[in-house]
Amino acid sequence: MARLLRLQDYDRAIQSDNLDQVIGSNYTLLLDVEQAAQLTMIGHLKQRYQVNRIFANLSTFSLSATYKGLNLVEYTESTFSAITIYTTGQRVVYSGNIYSSIAGSAAHAFNVAEWTLLCADKLLYYLTLPNPEFDITATYTTGDVVWYNNYNYTCRQPITGILPTNTSYWTVTGAEYSVTNTYPTDLTKWTLGDNRNQEVVQNLLDITLYNLHCRINPRNVPDLRKERFDGNEPQQRGGAIGWLKNISSGKIYLDSPEILPEQGNSINWGNANGNNIAPVNYY
Repeated sequence: MARLLRLQDYDRAIQSDNLDQVIGSNYTLLLDVEQAAQLTMIGHLKQRYQVNRIFANLSTFSLSATYKGLNLVEYTESTFSAITIYTTGQRVVYSGNIYSSIAGSAAHAFNVAEWTLLCADKLLYYLTLPNPEFDITATYTTGDVVWYNNYNYTCRQPITGILPTNTSYWTVTGAEYSVTNTYPTDLTKWTLGDNRNQEVVQNLLDITLYNLHCRINPRNVPDLRKERFDGNEPQQRGGAIGWLKNISSGKIYLDSPEILPEQGNSINWGNANGNNIAPVNYY
């Protein structure tokens, strides 16, 4: 299953030495509990939202990999070695930054004059879209171009609320959009930043940490973890679980990609009364 988080994300919720104590330095355990928490969130969100987009994998950048629109990567390189001979353009990590060799260098200590500073190590970048993403609420005119599900589409006539997959109104333009052999520091193709939904990230951290503490002693979970998990109340109206319940019942809107219906169809998802039968979004 895709992994939304990276280890550094836990720094916003718990100190690293405390996390090591909770998991006993067992990072396989951390990943297992985190993945279970992610499945919990998916179960609440999948009726209305595109969970494959929300929980897309955050991978380490590879120059040989193929990336599609909005794919998120962490950029790092191999650590500089004083016993290695480097060639022009080769990239390394040194003292928390990524450098590119200006003209190659012999095997010796790092000399900043021989390198070009590119960026800090482990920054996040996401692949920039070639055209604006399709918006089902927008009005399009003939010739407008949008990105939708990794393809570019050109509008054939003025429309509103019709998916680009409808060939009566749209024409697919070119092949599937993807990029390979392009470094994230090329800002003509990549955007520096984190495009994950930060509410989702924070609540996923809170559910994971609560369950990790339960593993140690379910009767002695810190109050902070209980508050962040479900409001520390039997009705579970607060915290991450309360937040998820409010989203699935329609009380809260999540600023993330929704499931879009084909023309003439509807999507059913929960309403504010929590009966999960309310029809919405007719087109």
